[in-house]
Amino acid sequence: MSIKTEEIYRTLLLNSADAVVVTDVAGLITTTNPSFARLIGAEIDEIVGHQLGTMVDWQGHEEPDNSKEVSGEEDSDPKPVTVLTRAGAEFVMPASRFPLTDSSAKDAPWGYLTIIYVIQANSLQQAQTEFVSTVSHELRTPLTSIKGFADTILRAGDRLDVSQQRRYVGIIKDQADRLTRLVEDILAVSRLESKKLQLTVRAIDPRDAIERVQQNLTDKAKNHKVIVSVPAGLTPVWADADRLEQILTNLIDNAIKYSPAGTTVTISARGLEKEKEKEKNSSDVEMVEFSISDEGVGIPEEHLPQVFSKFGRLDNPLVRQTEGTGLGLYITRSLCLALGGQISVASQPGNTTFTVKLPAATLEQQAARGRD
Repeated sequence: MSIKTEEIYRTLLLNSADAVVVTDVAGLITTTNPSFARLIGAEIDEIVGHQLGTMVDWQGHEEPDNSKEVSGEEDSDPKPVTVLTRAGAEFVMPASRFPLTDSSAKDAPWGYLTIIYVIQANSLQQAQTEFVSTVSHELRTPLTSIKGFADTILRAGDRLDVSQQRRYVGIIKDQADRLTRLVEDILAVSRLESKKLQLTVRAIDPRDAIERVQQNLTDKAKNHKVIVSVPAGLTPVWADADRLEQILTNLIDNAIKYSPAGTTVTISARGLEKEKEKEKNSSDVEMVEFSISDEGVGIPEEHLPQVFSKFGRLDNPLVRQTEGTGLGLYITRSLCLALGGQISVASQPGNTTFTVKLPAATLEQQAARGRD
């Protein structure tokens, strides 16, 4: 006994967690499913026959282009809509609309299928709630210190000697700097996730990039031995100079912060050659690999998957006594991906190595950039 196609569709419609609505060309609801009814807070028979626009507001976004729908092109990218419930509540959720035709794609649609992605909306809302909660916690710690020491200075400033005043003001400045770093990291995450990060890609000498970062971190590295190993004549890396510096700064700074004084931090770069069967007329180097190694306590294997997540700080004594936002490695990984590269980590007690692979600049790219 074969199962009818109509029964399959009916079962999917009735049991889908996402809200599904069918309307005619005038926008009147002809069919819907229980998920949409629950979302609106009404029975299905109370919804059918009413205008979808009274329950779903496309927030000023243009609804799908009718010319595309008639030609058979789908304008189905999810767009934010506001769902208006019978109780007066409003929920912003992603939704898509699809034209419904009888036979060929050239026929004018007789109606539209709207899908409101309830599952995706719930996941996004939960992620946003967790992010806001974590950010609030991260902000509260430095703000508490700033307020506490400022109150002390205002209340008992005349009874504090100069050294105490300077120490309290120094703590306030350090915590304000911490706040600034957190805000900058949050803004960086926002730009990365909204795809609004602007990149100016060009050929960059790997040695110059490493030496520039090393110079900037000289004071922090004064209690460590830093070894740099870069072969002469290494192929330039094809990257954005500021973003490459940010990647290297995050990784080298972490290697210094999370390894004991007196230990060695090793920074190296090398070229990774193309496979033999690939084109041989251009440069043999396909990727430039950066490695940053330290001699710290290491990262337990079960915690390695968390390293590149937001606020993914590990719980060990060295980490607890080192300030950080927990966003650095998440940003670093996102920047590597944005530049067409990748990042990985390997760790054991006494050694942790982060490896970054970024595209090498081909001779053609270097020549073209030289003519800009």
